[in-house]
Amino acid sequence: MIRGVYVLGEQENMIYSKEYTKSETRADLVEFLVNLTHFLKTMELESKTEFMNVAGSRIFYSQREPFTFIFVADKADDATQIEEKMGQLVDSFLRDYSNLALANQSLAGFDEKVDEIAVTMVKVAILGFAGVGKTTTLHLLRGETLPLVHDPTIGVSIKKLPEEISNANIVLWDLAGQSRFSILWAKMIANAQVVVIVTDSTLENVLRSKKLVSLVKDEVPDAKVIGIANKQDLPTALTPERVGQILGVATYELVAIDISYRDRLIQIIRRAILEGKAEVKNA
Repeated sequence: MIRGVYVLGEQENMIYSKEYTKSETRADLVEFLVNLTHFLKTMELESKTEFMNVAGSRIFYSQREPFTFIFVADKADDATQIEEKMGQLVDSFLRDYSNLALANQSLAGFDEKVDEIAVTMVKVAILGFAGVGKTTTLHLLRGETLPLVHDPTIGVSIKKLPEEISNANIVLWDLAGQSRFSILWAKMIANAQVVVIVTDSTLENVLRSKKLVSLVKDEVPDAKVIGIANKQDLPTALTPERVGQILGVATYELVAIDISYRDRLIQIIRRAILEGKAEVKNA
């Protein structure tokens, strides 16, 4: 997923920049990009898009005199897809905004165009049997007031994560866990990039949830599957390690009614998205 978009001018000046992730080293990054632009002017890129790996990032760059276009993305991103997005951005800029940039005028509308090209929609399905805490997990992820009573989901609840994660708009699908809705599960998880299997960490529920893992692997084999061992505050809860052994997927602890777990859970989902993309690419 693209972390930042930059357009530099003839004097290596920053014409446009947009970051989708916060960084305490932005000044260092901008200095690096300016120096990179100066170096690229000594090369013949022939309007191609190329990239280099820097720490945990992959920097894509393309030149169309007098402009240099740069994407900072994750290493796990598919290079071909990022190059296609770069081509879209370059074509749009040269067609609609280059004269404005040369005249030092406002690039009205370009910010929206960047979002249209750069932002990725990711479907994350939350699957589990009734009463395991799926909807509470959804409220936790969205930073909403956590429910005090169990209100069963009917069918499916579709919500967007309020903030972008590394330039991805996360759409959360909370699937009803009652047995009468099981005929819908295969259809509802279609095209999901990540499927989160939530259990209540009891042995009975974890054993039942194994068939959910099998369902996901049959219906959406390219999806990244992770387990969430919820209700870890209860004395009968199996450890996340034991739940993971039974389910056969990486599993993480959760107490969905505890707001302190929110940031950790968001990072788990972000990592699952990146790992899933990398696994598909290497398959």
